[in-house]
Amino acid sequence: MILGHGDDRYLYSREILADFSSNVYYKGLSIGLVQHLSTQLFRLKNYPEANAKSLQEALAQWHGITPAGVLATNGATEAFYLVAHAWRRQTATIVIPAFAEYEDACRINDISISYLPWNELKEDSTFRTELVFIGNPNNPTGALLTVNFLRQLLQKNGDVTFVVDEAYVDFTLERASLVASLEDLPNLIIIKSLTKTYAIPGLRLGYLLSNAATIEKITTSKMPWSVNALAIEAGLYITAHKEQLTFQPGELLQDTAALMAALSIHVNVMPTKTNFFLCELTKGTAAGLKAYLIEEHGLLIRDASNFKSLGEQHFRVATQTPDKNALLIKGINAWMAK
Repeated sequence: MILGHGDDRYLYSREILADFSSNVYYKGLSIGLVQHLSTQLFRLKNYPEANAKSLQEALAQWHGITPAGVLATNGATEAFYLVAHAWRRQTATIVIPAFAEYEDACRINDISISYLPWNELKEDSTFRTELVFIGNPNNPTGALLTVNFLRQLLQKNGDVTFVVDEAYVDFTLERASLVASLEDLPNLIIIKSLTKTYAIPGLRLGYLLSNAATIEKITTSKMPWSVNALAIEAGLYITAHKEQLTFQPGELLQDTAALMAALSIHVNVMPTKTNFFLCELTKGTAAGLKAYLIEEHGLLIRDASNFKSLGEQHFRVATQTPDKNALLIKGINAWMAK
């Protein structure tokens, strides 16, 4: 899906005053990182490392694993496509609703897809497909599975490879990451993103963690130089300054709870463990609300109707600063009063 994601402000001539459509942390962009990258522009005159080896070594040290278990990618999306290519013409289950790129990556690689609704996933669920894709926390719902739940699920299905998307795990109080389970769960692939937490989506930087054999299998179809020189430098800066850059999500989640409470007066708001959440309109459509908020208020939300299993009344909101949140509350109140 090239189109149909959040943060599509480039499609509109109207100035966007606040963007609620993207789950990127609004405080995440580090001035120190920006200043560092401004001193690294000279690297553009040379090719980057073909496999981003230095970054993979830094990420391995960060997570306390061997570099053979890391693969740096052009955003998390490249990782999904690489996994799907490595399992091409096989079968996959996607727990839905889910990030659309799981499905698109599978379809492009002729993978036969089955779907399992999130609320039907149990610790003792069994799968007959070669792959299972799970977002944890899940996009677009913000729902979260515990480490123990996932460990039991993977142990129950030892012949199935699970792709667990942890792009938003830093936006939860639990930070329920499976990284510590990599050593004893050989059927686990974790996909991480540096673009959400550190607010660098324009650089496209993610990575994949697994055992060495799985990484080698996936790497065989990876093109060289997919991670550009500035993205590598950004990753090296982040790993070197992780203690200063890693944020505590408490304040962000308090702002999220306040925004949810205000919006729940007029729309159905679904519970979340993260800084983003789903809403369901009681009148009109998400597409209509989105168009209205853009034209009349300069605000952008995520029409969530293209997520499988959701309807035309669903939209997603990612928390912004309190003053911008107030603009959204005002805009939706005006829409409902029409």
